[in-house]
Amino acid sequence: MEHPSESLKNLENLQVALPDMLEARERRVRIQEQLLAARGLPLISFTMNIPGPIKLLPHVEAAFEDGLKAVEQALSARKIPLACRETVREKTGPEAFFCAAALPETLKEIAVEIEDRDAVGRLYDLDVIRPDGSKVSREDLSLPVRKCLLCGEPAHACARSRRHSVEELTKEIGRILEERYGT
Repeated sequence: MEHPSESLKNLENLQVALPDMLEARERRVRIQEQLLAARGLPLISFTMNIPGPIKLLPHVEAAFEDGLKAVEQALSARKIPLACRETVREKTGPEAFFCAAALPETLKEIAVEIEDRDAVGRLYDLDVIRPDGSKVSREDLSLPVRKCLLCGEPAHACARSRRHSVEELTKEIGRILEERYGT
């Protein structure tokens, strides 16, 4: 199921206000809760990891589409049935939700493989949520933490200390996207 909105192309480079981001987070949680209740299956929640007020940089939509395909192909390759797929496309960034008949830990392994496979994968945020609503972390599976795009240190430490400016991160994300999708 697709939740329609304006064309994302028309929303590129539009600044998003904090209330919009908070509303998007609430909508995401609502959709997650509805899917978990309706399906009783683990859920992959997919967003793009784009810091700052501009969530739709050029080529974000192309990267998101590749992420959708990567998740579906990885599930198919492991013969994991996909019970549902919903997408939301808003100025706050594209989002997708996949319900899959597999162990949550297996889904997290798939998510980490996709996130860690290449530079664009590092822009994906693939959370796995158990049917009880709890998240599966990399730590739960003794997997390495995500690395910062700029310095290679643990990403959560850089984010918490604001080691890098939004401008620096946006520039690197733009470079990654342009390198893959630019003409």
